[in-house]
Amino acid sequence: MSSNKPFILVMMLGLIALVIAGCSGGGDEEPTSEPNPTAQPGSTSAPLATTKPAGDAGESGTGTLEVRVTDAPDPSITAVYVTTDNIEVSIAGEGWVSVIDEEITFELLALEGVEAVLGTAELPTGKYTQVRLDVPSVEVEKDGEIVIAEVPSDTIKLVGTFELAEDEKTFISLDFEVDESLVERGRQGFLFKPVIKLAVGEPGEEGSPAVALTGKPTGQPTPKPVPTNVAPPKPTQVPATATAVPPTATPEPTATPTAVPDAIGAFFLHIAEPESGEAIVTTDTFDVVGRTSVDALVSVNDEFPEVGIDGVFTSTVTLDEGPNVVEVVASTASGDESSIVLLIIYEPAA
Repeated sequence: MSSNKPFILVMMLGLIALVIAGCSGGGDEEPTSEPNPTAQPGSTSAPLATTKPAGDAGESGTGTLEVRVTDAPDPSITAVYVTTDNIEVSIAGEGWVSVIDEEITFELLALEGVEAVLGTAELPTGKYTQVRLDVPSVEVEKDGEIVIAEVPSDTIKLVGTFELAEDEKTFISLDFEVDESLVERGRQGFLFKPVIKLAVGEPGEEGSPAVALTGKPTGQPTPKPVPTNVAPPKPTQVPATATAVPPTATPEPTATPTAVPDAIGAFFLHIAEPESGEAIVTTDTFDVVGRTSVDALVSVNDEFPEVGIDGVFTSTVTLDEGPNVVEVVASTASGDESSIVLLIIYEPAA
């Protein structure tokens, strides 16, 4: 009987080891189902909705473009009536499409601190880079009289990017700066060289409430035409028989160095040729040379010259006989913008 005790003791130790292993052996196994890490107590989990990115519309999609207008007032003028008969926008890589193709007259000073809608249009979705509007006439009311202002360029171009997304409305606002746009020239009336800031909304963004557009009231006095500029008389040529007077040497003035703007610094636009903003030439082409910030987009009439790493750009303009108006516009993606109107007169050689 005593010979079986070691055997029984070994079996009992083995059973105890199996029991201990059975109680702790499941710790290394993976659970059969994964818990939901986002589930909160008392809430029911739901599948996430897939959202289509804004602007990722198909080629057949359209969005709504709303063109607004606003103004910064000039207290010395009682009314400024601007007439436009065409507004177009340029879609990147595809050209121009029309937004408004009817004549609309609006009074700028009635838009102090508010916006009015000029018109809306359904256009293809995508990225747009420019706005172009035709301004055939501007009338200024001062001291109870209405004077027709001279408009050097009937077409105004604004550079700025905005996007149309499918089934969304995007608004752009044309903010006229009257103080800078109207140049009073005494008895010669007014010159209208529009300075406009382009404000752009995001697709679907709600702008400020728009007011009704104020047009030109009926029964206005007959506007006075722009006075005709009289060309100064040409200098009389000295007869060949006249006694030549020896020239007197005049000491040349010491040149004062001009500060050159930094092309990667603050935004600027400078025209080098024509230096004074006007030129009389005998050839039917002219090279407009300027300088601006390196990150600026430049347009010279309908051309877009490349801006060099030093900010210099050159654009060859084809001229018609007589006066030619050339508009240079530079703008950046951050909203900086400047425009300069040049006058180049082409007089063919006899």
